[in-house]
Amino acid sequence: MRKELHYFDIYPKVVQAKAQTTITIHCKERYFIPEDGDIKIVISPMTEFVRTILAPIEIYAHAQGGVIKFDYLFEKEQEYRLKIMLKEDEWTSLSVYALEEDLYKLMPLKGDTHVHTNISDGWESPETAAGYYRKAGFDFIVISDHRQYKGAESARSFFEKTKYDLLIIDGEEVHAPKNPVHIVNFGGDACISDIYRNDPSRYESELQEIATSLESNPNFCDDWERQIYASCLWVHERIKEVGGLSVLAHPYALVNAADAYNVPDSLLELLFKGKCFDAIELTGGRSPAELNMQLAFYYTACKKGYCDFPVLGGSDAHNIVKEPFTGSVLKKKGVTDRPFGFNEFYTIVFAKSNKTKEIITAINQGYSVAIDHYEGGAVRVHGDYRLVSYALFLLSEYFPLHDDICYEEGRLMLDMAYGETYAAAELDRKSGQVNRLMQKYYDWK
Repeated sequence: MRKELHYFDIYPKVVQAKAQTTITIHCKERYFIPEDGDIKIVISPMTEFVRTILAPIEIYAHAQGGVIKFDYLFEKEQEYRLKIMLKEDEWTSLSVYALEEDLYKLMPLKGDTHVHTNISDGWESPETAAGYYRKAGFDFIVISDHRQYKGAESARSFFEKTKYDLLIIDGEEVHAPKNPVHIVNFGGDACISDIYRNDPSRYESELQEIATSLESNPNFCDDWERQIYASCLWVHERIKEVGGLSVLAHPYALVNAADAYNVPDSLLELLFKGKCFDAIELTGGRSPAELNMQLAFYYTACKKGYCDFPVLGGSDAHNIVKEPFTGSVLKKKGVTDRPFGFNEFYTIVFAKSNKTKEIITAINQGYSVAIDHYEGGAVRVHGDYRLVSYALFLLSEYFPLHDDICYEEGRLMLDMAYGETYAAAELDRKSGQVNRLMQKYYDWK
């Protein structure tokens, strides 16, 4: 957390552009500012200055009882740095972000769209994973176990008698038969894997119907490529039928047995051109090289004009605690090279509310960015420039405070998962804290 946020609070942090706003600065250590007097504030637009005023704007605001208040109209959508001159040679720097109306009305939500639990081959139970994710500052997670659709319901059932603010979304990682392409069913109302598992003849029939319709298409290298493409299209269509979002997962995951990337470039390009998914898992992967490859492919596809997909960050985390076992136990499970990913890859979605359908709508409308944050490295945000700029502000000025609240809630969820009887009542009591924080920092009219 930036050191300034320990000593100063500014609210609202997010305001509507072109609207007069009252800004309050609370000095937590009151001796930093005069008990009663005027303070000079230097306001610097970060990316778009007012063209009639080339220098930063200087205003004076009255300080009383450790609080500074002033009215200001922030003209353009951007970050504004506020230098508060505490003394002649001493100042602190705070920030406000002004937004146009469409983005201003949306909530920033941190989520992981690709999470595994011990319902398939993850280490943690669904309820334990939920607690760890809330503790790390997540607003929503998609539990997407391999070919399984009951992880999210299991977690929700565990916490059903208490109040908790983490949204746990149904999902699955779909592995259609003989298809190396993995697609996440994000938020659908039913399990797609059950179709080909319980009614394989239906899958084969519908698959061949799609493949036959593609026979006149000259773009396929061979019949194998056409069959895989048809299978991906089948999965995409089934996910749409159940109201879900189809997400192309880790296209450059390295398949150890074949010593090759998960999806051939020629097939991946066809999947992009044919719009065989709704969104792409842009950040994720076992290594920086894999991440780099999928970023490069995505930006090249954008350059070629066939990449207007929303971007997401999905960790594909199979364990939250690093390397919980060693030696023969791991080897017997066949997971010695398991990716980590927890809190290293995630998504920020700007949605009307923290509800599944609203999040899916926001992603479909392009209101999401993908994050990568390898341990020890800098946070990188990928996506639309406008959203990236805003997300970087939030990661600096809002989410550290948001995450402090989530940490407490997540710790209580974990205590519940581990059998502590006191935790449910405490979790009830803390419910709604993030919403209250958001109401403070967003000047929603």
